[in-house]
Amino acid sequence: MKRTTLFLTLVLLMASYVFAYEKQSINITVNGKPRDMVVFTPNSFPAKSPLFIVTHGMNQDPEYQYGSDKMYEMIDTAKFVITYLRSDGSTWDTGGTNDQTFVSKAIDEMASRFDIDRDRVYWSGFSMGSMLIHHCIANMQNKIAAFAPTSGIQFSEQPWNKCNKPVNLLECIAYDDDVFGYEQYGIHAYIENYAKHDKHTKYSKTIGYKYNSSNWQDGDLEKWTGGPNGGEVWLYSYNSGGHWPSDQNRQLIWNFCKRFSLNQPKANITEPTGETTFVCLSPKDQVTFPDIDVEATAKATQGTISKVDIYLDNTLLNSQTEAPYTATVSVPEAGKYNLRVEATDSNGKTGESSCALNYKTHGRFYRLADDFFVEGVIPQNWYVSNGSNTFIGGGMPSTSGPRVLRFTNSTRDFDYGLFVENNTNKEKAAWAKFGVKEGRSSLNLYTGSYKLNYKICNWNQADFSPVTVAIETLDGQVIASQTYTPTFNFGGKVNTKFSSITAQSLEFDITKRDNYVVAIYADAKRHADFVIGQLNINIKKFDTTGIESIENTPAADNTIYDLQGRKVTDPAKGLYIVNGRKVVIK
Repeated sequence: MKRTTLFLTLVLLMASYVFAYEKQSINITVNGKPRDMVVFTPNSFPAKSPLFIVTHGMNQDPEYQYGSDKMYEMIDTAKFVITYLRSDGSTWDTGGTNDQTFVSKAIDEMASRFDIDRDRVYWSGFSMGSMLIHHCIANMQNKIAAFAPTSGIQFSEQPWNKCNKPVNLLECIAYDDDVFGYEQYGIHAYIENYAKHDKHTKYSKTIGYKYNSSNWQDGDLEKWTGGPNGGEVWLYSYNSGGHWPSDQNRQLIWNFCKRFSLNQPKANITEPTGETTFVCLSPKDQVTFPDIDVEATAKATQGTISKVDIYLDNTLLNSQTEAPYTATVSVPEAGKYNLRVEATDSNGKTGESSCALNYKTHGRFYRLADDFFVEGVIPQNWYVSNGSNTFIGGGMPSTSGPRVLRFTNSTRDFDYGLFVENNTNKEKAAWAKFGVKEGRSSLNLYTGSYKLNYKICNWNQADFSPVTVAIETLDGQVIASQTYTPTFNFGGKVNTKFSSITAQSLEFDITKRDNYVVAIYADAKRHADFVIGQLNINIKKFDTTGIESIENTPAADNTIYDLQGRKVTDPAKGLYIVNGRKVVIK
C-alpha cells in the first residue's frame, strides 16, 4: 500500500510539473485577415506580468519554434506570458508594415485577456523572424522594452539610423551560421552600429562565456554600454551551433530582457567609473584590499525616485531614499564581484546599473598582459597616451591609434600586443600605465624583491626606437627603470612572422608596502612606438622585515647608508639605503 501511495504521489508531482502552464491557440483579425498565435501562460502569475513575443523562421511555424527554443518551459518559475506568432504563409513582411501591425495587435489582444504589464513587453525571434525585428525595431521602441533577435539581421536596411532613442538589444548568433554567414553579412559590425548610434563609451568582451556550467555551448559575449541616454547593446557569438533555434540561449535572453521596462528610472554608478581591478602581491597572510567608496545617481522618467539600493553580488550594502546615494565596499578575499545599483521610482518601476570589481592575488607571478585579448581596444585596467590624447581601458574598439593588435601569422611569440605611438616630439609623452586610478586599476606591492619580465617590439620602426620600462610611485617617482631598444620590428603588419624574441627583465626592490605603477614609455621622437607582447611581475622573495611605512620628509638629503644603517661616505659596489630606499651602486 505504501509503495502504491508513493507511486501515485510521484505521478501527481510529475503531472503538476508538466502541466505548470496552459497552452492555447488564439485567433485575431489583422488588416481584415485572420491571424493566429500559440500562447503559453503559467497556471498562476502575478498582476502586471511581462509579455514575451516570439516570431519563427521562414517556412517554419510556432510549433517548431517553441519545440526548439523551449522558452515556454521557463514561464512557471519566471512568471511571464509568452506568445508565438504565426506568419501569413511561409514568410514575414520584412519590408512593409503588415506584420508590424500584427505584433501591435497581438500586444493589445494579450493585454485584453491577461493582466500583463505593457511597459514590459519583449520580442525575440529566429532567422526571418529576427529580420522582422530589425525591420520594425525603430517603429516599435515605444511598445517593446527589449529586443532579442537570434540568427538573423535585416541586411538590406540600417535600422539604427531610424531609432529615435537608445535601444536595448541582444543578438545571439552562431559563428558557424550557414545562412546568415558571420563574416559574409558582417554580423559584428552590423550590431556594433547600434552601439555607435547610441554613443556608447564602454565595451567589454567575455571569451568562452557560458550562462551556466550545464550549458554545452559557449561563445563570446560582447557588451556596449555607457551611452549618455542609456540603452545597452549585446552580441553573443557562440560556438558549436548552426542555423537553428537553440534552447542554450534562453536563460541569457530572458535575463537580459527582464531588466528593462519602458519609462523605467535611470541608475548610474559614478564612482567607481567602470570595471576596476585591484591587485595585491604579498604573502598569503598579508593580503589586503582597500575599501571602495561607491557613489551613484538616479533619475525618474515618470514620478519620483523612492529608493536606491546598492548591492555587491546579492548582498545589500545600503538602501537610501534620498541623494546622495553612497555605500562602502569591503572585500575580505580575492574574487570577481558585481557591484549593482537599483533605483525604484514612485510607480514601482526599477532601473539598474552595474560594474565588475576584480580583486586579484598571485601565485609566484602576475601577468599584466593577460588584459590584452580584445582586438582594437585599450585593454581593461590600462591608461594610455599617444602624446596628444589619453585613453582609458574598456572604451570602444578602434582601427587606429593606441589599441590591442591581434597577430595572425601561424609562427608567432604571442597572439596579442598593446600598440602605442608617440604623436609628438616630447619625452615621456606616449606611454602605457597599469596601476593608476585613471585606468581603474591598482597594484599593491609588499616589501621584497621582484623581476619585471617583458617582450617588447617596435611596430613600424625600421631603425628601431628605444623604450623605457619603469616602476613608479603614484606621484611619478621612479623606483627602477630600464631603457631597452627592441630587436624586432613588425613593419606595420599583423601577419608578420616572428618567433624566439628574447625576454628582457627589470629587477627591483620594494622597501615600503604601497601602491605602484608599471609604466612603459615610447622614445621622444615623433612616431616612435612600441608593442607590448608579454609583461609579467615575478616575485623573487618577500621581505617580512622590510619597511612597512615611511614618513614623508620635507627634502631628501641623499645620505648613503649600508644595510645595517651605518653612514657610508665612499661606497663600493653593492646594495645601500638612500632616502629610505634600497639602491644598487655599480
